[in-house]
Amino acid sequence: MSDETTSTATTVETAGVQTAEDQRARWARRIFTAVRLAAIAVIVALTVLLASVLPDWFRVLSPEARRVIFEVMFRVVLIAYSALALAAVVGTPLLVLLASRSRRRSGGRTGRGLLRGLAACAACLVALAVLEIGSAAWRGWLHRMPALPTRFEPSPPGEYRIVVLGGSSALGEPYRPWLSVGQIVAWQLGQAVPDRRFECQILAWLGESLEKQHLKLAAIRRRPDAVIIYSGHNEFIARFENGREERDLGLDEEPSSWLLRRAYRASLLSPCCRLAYEVISRTRLDAPPLTGHHSLIDPPLCSPSEAADILADFRRRLETLVTYCEGIGALPILIIPPANEAGFEPSRSTLPTWATRADRRWLVDTFTTARAAEPTDPDRAAAGYTAILGRFPEFAEAHFRLARLLEGTGETAEAGEHYLAALDHDGLPIRCPSPFRNAYREVARRHPRCILIDGRRELAAISPTGLIGDVVIDDAHHPTLAGHTALAGAVLREIQARRIFPSARPIPLPLDPSACAQHFGLDADRMAEAHLRTSVHYRRVAGYRYDPAERLERARRHLEAAEGMVPRSP
Repeated sequence: MSDETTSTATTVETAGVQTAEDQRARWARRIFTAVRLAAIAVIVALTVLLASVLPDWFRVLSPEARRVIFEVMFRVVLIAYSALALAAVVGTPLLVLLASRSRRRSGGRTGRGLLRGLAACAACLVALAVLEIGSAAWRGWLHRMPALPTRFEPSPPGEYRIVVLGGSSALGEPYRPWLSVGQIVAWQLGQAVPDRRFECQILAWLGESLEKQHLKLAAIRRRPDAVIIYSGHNEFIARFENGREERDLGLDEEPSSWLLRRAYRASLLSPCCRLAYEVISRTRLDAPPLTGHHSLIDPPLCSPSEAADILADFRRRLETLVTYCEGIGALPILIIPPANEAGFEPSRSTLPTWATRADRRWLVDTFTTARAAEPTDPDRAAAGYTAILGRFPEFAEAHFRLARLLEGTGETAEAGEHYLAALDHDGLPIRCPSPFRNAYREVARRHPRCILIDGRRELAAISPTGLIGDVVIDDAHHPTLAGHTALAGAVLREIQARRIFPSARPIPLPLDPSACAQHFGLDADRMAEAHLRTSVHYRRVAGYRYDPAERLERARRHLEAAEGMVPRSP
């Protein structure tokens, strides 16, 4: 046999061996791919199963176990997202730079390690983009706005329809259904423009948020000529039902460590992280209430991501409603909700997550000493509260107690600043805080045609001390008769200034509260009912605080006032 023949035979034999090896390798790759897909399918199935049974499963766990699980879930989301973002945003350009350098130095070649790393980082970048876009779209669908009507039933000739949106304050509490801002405005306009009929349609209701009112507006049948939006007190409580206002959340969504805390605050800008936090928080709402007293230092009602979502939703809805009103030719009237600042203590005072146990002990000791010194040594008490605010400027209870001392010495301007700070830093917001008040101003700046009424400014103007307290607000945020009258007068003042009705007779301002009471029939029985409602309100919110004594005392006084107005049967 020649050498050529032998070589050919060897080549054929080698090719056959390589073909068999290639087939075995292909089968091995197929099996590995199948196993990998099966593993992914099992993981997805287990995830879906856990998501479906999670709420029921958590109910049987102890509060401590739930706390650990939720904190682990929050940290896993934060760390995993941070790693993905670093690999995508930092790793991709860095490896591109290194690969180009390597290519120049090696004569056009790039190391396999750099190429693999670059591919991994590029994949992370694509994944990050897909996650963010998909999460933003999904959250947008979850929180989509209702479709508001643009076609309406014909209104009777000469009718001017005023629609009122908001919560109990817009409804007129504690004088509902007899008197409210919208009803006073309609009454006075009817007197000033006698050839037109002014109809006040009140959609506002007890405890409802702007989201709920937005849905109600979608059901109107007749076109409004003006829309009063007086909302902002219920944005938190309306969403956290089932007694969550009585819960100790037992965990901090925001980490205490410096590095993770910075990463967490940055993650609030990510739709993906916000969606993950929202899902975790919803599951947490299904947990049973925890029992026990409130403390001087309490956890906040909701997490930072929940608060940010609520504020963003409020801003978006307010903008949408004002734009809608202008689109259908209705006059938007925005009333920034005032609240009781000087006569209503904060419900929860909170500390940042980085505060240590030693910080907490120091604060409690300092506060207790200052509180005890108030009757005999107010200067020492003020120094104690000032020391607390020097270290923890967002501690609401110290702001409130210091404001009381300043008010007592006649320093009302400085007292007012601390009263407002106590409201804005309240960890259980049942009064409209500054970000929501600012949302009204931002929307009004973008829509100069709308009327903006600053409720705080209007009520401070009629308060004897300039402080917003019991003279103008009955309880937490429901205006007194004088308060409702002042807000209605402010709306009428702006309508007259803009000459909305050129032929209207002048409306004498300020309005007389007693004339309003007489017109709407606020007799002794109805005023007694108003006192009873205020008493009930104070009793209901007394349990929100670590020290309910003052609220219970106010409830007792309003109950006595109601009983004094109703003649006793012999």
